[in-house]
Amino acid sequence: MTRLIDATMNRRAHDVAFTWKVEGDLEVAASPWLLSFDVIGGEDGPAHQFGFRFRDGKVEERFYFDFVEGMNYYVPEVRPHRLGDTWKAVFPASDEVARDGKWRAALSFDEPDNSNESNVEGTF
Repeated sequence: MTRLIDATMNRRAHDVAFTWKVEGDLEVAASPWLLSFDVIGGEDGPAHQFGFRFRDGKVEERFYFDFVEGMNYYVPEVRPHRLGDTWKAVFPASDEVARDGKWRAALSFDEPDNSNESNVEGTF
């Protein structure tokens, strides 16, 4: 079974770097999948989701979502890539993105009930 086994987040001055360590080969998965990070700064936010979808053999839908605004932003300049069992991506991050708080990384498959989702949590 393919699942997320570890993740890291590094908030820098103008961007945020994410890694997702996966057990199993995602690129041969029959269903499209999504790697994401929810980044939450304290009880009142700010809260954002960063991620990308892999479908039909390629990375697509590189995005971040602002939970407060309810807006999804596509960032085609982000280039997620795989090194062995680890996927990496660096997203631009404005001052509105939290500089400390908690995060939740997830691997989700496009299945009817999303029963194969796995996640890892941490703080920054």
